[in-house]
Amino acid sequence: MALKFAALAAIAAGTLVATFLPSGDQSSAHAAQFLRCVASPVSVIATGSGTWGTSDRVKNSAIASWQVAAAQAAGPNYADYNHSLGANVDCHRALFRVTCVATATPCRN
Repeated sequence: MALKFAALAAIAAGTLVATFLPSGDQSSAHAAQFLRCVASPVSVIATGSGTWGTSDRVKNSAIASWQVAAAQAAGPNYADYNHSLGANVDCHRALFRVTCVATATPCRN
């Protein structure tokens, strides 16, 4: 429990790395199983036009662009969207245009 509060304090202070314990028995957790995340999230915008199937393509494009941006910002070990913290893709359609914003905090895999 003390480690959880220390991690929250480190996040609030804006330090580079936050540590989260994996699920399960915490006493047997190894240091290699911890997630290390950067302090601030990365956001990218992707747009597309058309009528059919565009939302999925633009969503996938936003995720791919996020991975490139995360690799540039924090290094290639932080570029896996599936290992990120708070991953969210928000898409909006207006007439024939779809805009998706992918936001997540990069974590080392």
